[in-house]
Amino acid sequence: MSLTVQKATLAPHTDSETGAIAVLAVFAGDEAYGFPLSAVREILMPPPLTEVPRAPEHLLGVITVRGQIITLIDLPKMLHLEVEQHEPYGRVLLVDNGEELIGVAVDRVIQVYRMEPDQIEYASAMGTELSEYVVGVGRVPSDSSSGREDMLILIDPVSLLGA
Repeated sequence: MSLTVQKATLAPHTDSETGAIAVLAVFAGDEAYGFPLSAVREILMPPPLTEVPRAPEHLLGVITVRGQIITLIDLPKMLHLEVEQHEPYGRVLLVDNGEELIGVAVDRVIQVYRMEPDQIEYASAMGTELSEYVVGVGRVPSDSSSGREDMLILIDPVSLLGA
């Protein structure tokens, strides 16, 4: 397993004494998701899209970024989410799946969180059947002053995007 793939699966950074993990939070559909920041190479405004005939529903097409052709997927469709009215996506994440860069269309980027181990409940510890793409759930402070926490569904980009 390469170092990139290992970091992309929410492994703590080796320079972190506490085991904290940097996670990029995004909205896709009505849910908040988190990608390991180590797997996200760039955040872009949506570039021109070239559709691919007879492609799977979750594949929006291909984009060109500095001369490199990159496959663009729709995250809600990839996760089989039922979104009532899907507005055009607002951002594209260039995500490293360990072998190549894949474009992931999301509605919007929220922020980067530094998550401590006690803020993450891993799927294996939950004892439920979750999607093979979900690593677990993270708790992050809410934007409001209520003191409550919001939940992030933590995504494993290697299993989501294939390696």
